[in-house]
Amino acid sequence: MSVGGVGRGGGKGRAGGAKGPSGKAPAGKAGPVSFGGGVDRTAGLVGPSGAVGSGNVQGPQASDPITSQALAIAKQLKNGDFKNKEEATRKLVAEVLKEKLRMKSSALTSKIADALQDDPRLNQALERLWSKAE
Repeated sequence: MSVGGVGRGGGKGRAGGAKGPSGKAPAGKAGPVSFGGGVDRTAGLVGPSGAVGSGNVQGPQASDPITSQALAIAKQLKNGDFKNKEEATRKLVAEVLKEKLRMKSSALTSKIADALQDDPRLNQALERLWSKAE
């Protein structure tokens, strides 16, 4: 039984340092309890939702109430139920506030809708949404 000391070079031309498990137990056999417990290999792959893989590979699904409301508003806009896109945008913002924040505020709805329409990038996203009406 040789002891390879750190800093002594390990002897016989080998580099010193940490050695693998040694002792009377065969390799691969763990003792009764290891100090960290076993870690599942897939534990790092599980996203916050519990599904494997955290990338959002699929597009929005109709089961989401906000998405289904947005598509319904887009259809209503295409059918002529709204006077213009600004009115449809205000309705969409009001639905998001109601669903996500459980609040109803016409002043906040107007401010958010105006900000969405003033920002060119967000306005493009709205245009894509309004064009998705079937």
